[in-house]
Amino acid sequence: MNVKKIISVLLSCVLVLSLKVTAYAADKKLSSDMSLEDLRKFAKKNTYSYKIYEYEKENAEMQKDGKKNELEYYEYLLRGTSKSDEKYYEYKLKVSELKKESELAKMDFEYYDEDKEDMDKKLLDLSLKSKYYELCLLDGQRKNQQLKVKHLKKRAEIEAVKLESGQSTDNEKQLADMSLKLAENELSAVKKSMESKKREIADFLNQYEDIENFSVKCILPDKISYQKFDNKKLWKKFSENNFELEKERKGMEFDEDHLKEIKEIYGEDSDTYKSCKNSYEIDKLNFEVRENEYKAKIAALLSDYDTAWSEYSACLEYNKILRDKLTILKIAYDSGNVSELDYLEQYADINMEMSKVDNALVKADLLYDRLCLIGYGIYWDINNH
Repeated sequence: MNVKKIISVLLSCVLVLSLKVTAYAADKKLSSDMSLEDLRKFAKKNTYSYKIYEYEKENAEMQKDGKKNELEYYEYLLRGTSKSDEKYYEYKLKVSELKKESELAKMDFEYYDEDKEDMDKKLLDLSLKSKYYELCLLDGQRKNQQLKVKHLKKRAEIEAVKLESGQSTDNEKQLADMSLKLAENELSAVKKSMESKKREIADFLNQYEDIENFSVKCILPDKISYQKFDNKKLWKKFSENNFELEKERKGMEFDEDHLKEIKEIYGEDSDTYKSCKNSYEIDKLNFEVRENEYKAKIAALLSDYDTAWSEYSACLEYNKILRDKLTILKIAYDSGNVSELDYLEQYADINMEMSKVDNALVKADLLYDRLCLIGYGIYWDINNH
């Protein structure tokens, strides 16, 4: 009876916990008018990347413990073997190899245990921000296209009235209708792209249900500030903080010690030593190539950022002129000096020009964020986010 009671209590606890988890999951569903910050808060521990991280961390710990035990085993064998034994040098080289593997496995685990979760969070935030910005730019296109449709609809209405009074032709009316239809199709395409991007964000956040009730507040920053980066300092930070480069350097240190062991055992003129030395030198050269590739990428990123900032600054200045132009246009329309059709057409064109600043802002801001990640040792490729 006691056993049955215990099982009954345990099942009740599992049921309660299950209901709590279900309720929590329901609370975590995507909702309406979510800002970028809402999405970022929602993203924490909710994406597949975090779930994968948990498994990888567990694997890293098992690998660390496994290599440590293997190293200790061969060190034990080496201590119990005399130099005259043919197994002695075999064990000695094996210990040398395992020291490297054990240290690198330990580095992997410490990285997962201390830094990787934070690094992944930074990458997730920037990936999400990039997708959010893409949606914001699509929303800007939608607004501009709506203004264009409004202007072309007015033109089609005017052409219809003019045709009835004999002031226009069927051809002109058809051209006006065709232009309107094309603009409406473009507007529909932009809206579909927005829905696709919204779905992409939902999928990124590991949410696949109730997407109909999910919407985003598309708000870009009013303004961004310029940050001066020093190429040499940026590279130094990246070189010191990039885990893969750090791990590779440590590995080559062990390879150098291992090479000395082989030299002592087989001699400098042996094929075994020469082969290992050639492999070591190739690895060193490949490492230098990777370092130089990163240096070039960082320099290119800095150049792109400065160019993007110049474009953004130019757009800001140009928009001051365009705002004045809008004011003059409104005064002319209110005073009757500009027709409604001309006003709508010019208003749509000016807004289209003014929206170019959004593209420039997004480009400069994302490049700035990517450069900030460089300081943490992260190179983020915008094409693979």
